[in-house]
Amino acid sequence: MTTSPVLLPDPGLLEPFNDSLKGAGFVLTDPGGKALRVAANPCGGWDDECLVGPLCPHGWSVRRAPITVSGGVVGFLVEQRAPDSPAPDLFEAVRRLLADGAQTRLDLDSTVAELVEKYELLSVLYDSAATIVSISSLEEVSQRILDEAVQTLEVEYASLMLIEESGTSLRVAAARGLRGDSGGKTSIELGEGIAGYVARQGKPLLVEDLSTHELACQATREEYRPGSLLSVPLKVKDRVLGVLNVHKTTGPPFRTGDLKLLSALADLAALSIENARTYQNAITDRLTSLYNYGYFKEQLEASLEAARKAGATLSLVMFDIDHFKNFNDKNGHELGNMVLVGVAAICLANCRQKTDRVPDLVARYGGEEFIIMLQGVPRDDAFRVAERIRRLVQDEPFEGAENQPGGRVTISLGVASFPDDALTSDALINRADEALYRAKRSGRNNVQLA
Repeated sequence: MTTSPVLLPDPGLLEPFNDSLKGAGFVLTDPGGKALRVAANPCGGWDDECLVGPLCPHGWSVRRAPITVSGGVVGFLVEQRAPDSPAPDLFEAVRRLLADGAQTRLDLDSTVAELVEKYELLSVLYDSAATIVSISSLEEVSQRILDEAVQTLEVEYASLMLIEESGTSLRVAAARGLRGDSGGKTSIELGEGIAGYVARQGKPLLVEDLSTHELACQATREEYRPGSLLSVPLKVKDRVLGVLNVHKTTGPPFRTGDLKLLSALADLAALSIENARTYQNAITDRLTSLYNYGYFKEQLEASLEAARKAGATLSLVMFDIDHFKNFNDKNGHELGNMVLVGVAAICLANCRQKTDRVPDLVARYGGEEFIIMLQGVPRDDAFRVAERIRRLVQDEPFEGAENQPGGRVTISLGVASFPDDALTSDALINRADEALYRAKRSGRNNVQLA
């Protein structure tokens, strides 16, 4: 046990004995034997010869016993007693008094330190919660959680990994620096390496030295670089959603306090991820992974208001799959679903993405109908976007397309723009719908402007 001045017995506890003992006295020493305080009436010598027994040079008897706190020696109590002294034997009582006093101080210091640690932890969590819980995008939540972990623990590398729908592997959802926990891979199997182990066990892990840890296989170590790593599970009601990892290559290794802090942040992160997923499911069509009509309408209203204020344009492209009932009747709904998913993928691939400055919004309107919102795009440009998608769909070799009229899957599209064709969301959707049905009446597989 390492001693410190804080853990030494309080010499002031000997003061009451100054006037109560005749022919006897106590000396308190530090763990090394250095005298700290004398009480009552010892022989008059404080030097080393007077503090060891059984007799001091002055003929007084000497008793010496350690004062222990939490299993460690924090000092010694020495009693000096004159021959035929009438003083009562208080040696053991005084020793216990000093030990109990030191233990109380240690417990108080530990309690204060724990309270300070908890306060700092709550402060971090409060600040983190204020920025994380309000985010509804799973991707943005993942990125923000990593920002908080990197900033709070002052690390170089971090990653957030989520369990995939198969339930057998983890994929990297967000990362900072080198992904040391997964060896640079974007996906690992449950049980593989440190992150896979933590995900499978559902228990946090502190690795002080990656170069010697048994779970860091040789192939992975080459990616790691030397350092220390924390890996904690993201859990909601004992259900593991993924793993949060932080890794540093410089400075002292992580300690238990760091693990507690990251675990608390992981609990907050897991709830935020679960909420983001719940929200994402509420606004997303499960088959195509496109936004549903309710979310689309909400965003259209907001985008139209922004376009009015900015004096900007906004266009809608609305379309459906030609003869889709015939496709389902001839090929079955399973292949029909594959066509819906394929058409959705073509739309997404040919629209501006979430990472673009002004992304497009693609939604499943209902059944085999789809709708795209193009912000800042005028009629003619929207027509060209619609025409490109039409060509790509007709050229896609969908299974079962041979049973369609013309031997291929095609779509009919209508385009309407704000403010040229309509000023409200409902009117704009109606104008795009009218253009779509004009395309149907014009032989299908074409684009019509409102």
